[in-house]
Amino acid sequence: MSELIEKSVIITGASSGIGRACAYACSKHGAHIHLIGRNTDALKAILADINRGGNSWHYADMRKPDEFEVTVNNIVEAYGRIDGFVHSAGYQITSPVASMRVEQYLDNYLVNVLSAFELIRLLTRRKVASERGLSAVLISSVMSVAANAGLTSYCATKAALVGGARAMAVEFARKNIRVNCVSPGTVADTDMTVKLQEQLSEQEFAAIVGEYPMGLGSTDDIAQMCVYLLSDNAKWITGQNYIIDGGYSIK
Repeated sequence: MSELIEKSVIITGASSGIGRACAYACSKHGAHIHLIGRNTDALKAILADINRGGNSWHYADMRKPDEFEVTVNNIVEAYGRIDGFVHSAGYQITSPVASMRVEQYLDNYLVNVLSAFELIRLLTRRKVASERGLSAVLISSVMSVAANAGLTSYCATKAALVGGARAMAVEFARKNIRVNCVSPGTVADTDMTVKLQEQLSEQEFAAIVGEYPMGLGSTDDIAQMCVYLLSDNAKWITGQNYIIDGGYSIK
């Protein structure tokens, strides 16, 4: 497995869930990985488990753009060329519109949208891509094309991420910079799903699972698509939104 051999890949939200799965999958396929997250103990544990040179971990809070910029610049200064990234950091608020506060909308936008756009801006400004170009993989959600009550802010930010990705794909195509989204449905092994299961009754959670014709997926299902999009096998793919949801959105 060498689809990403010697590629240098940044992964945000890497301490858990899809980001964590991407860290293992990218490393397995030969990439040097640079992990960004808030749980530094978890990031250290991942790299200790992988036990391979050329990797690094970095703390950043996606709600603080200035702090995030320093982190990205530190990675570039230390490692130079960046071949791609997976923006997996995400923030979901479940609340009726009547109960939402402005700062919650802003936090949702900062993490789910602005930090992704900032990462692309910072890397393109520094011209860190190799002659093979750069692949940006943005983790959106099936909620970018679907909707549930109580998820107004989340749905809006994930749809904004897809729209922005399409525009950036056009803007950067001539520079060999590809921008794609991956939009997962509910996957079983994330903190978000675990919390949801704790909040709901057994019957309520079973009803959610029942909406997925193929059942719930796993974080590795999403990570494998990310590996493909980061690889040279996807060198002519840009501006796309890959919905991976076990049939949820087509039923």
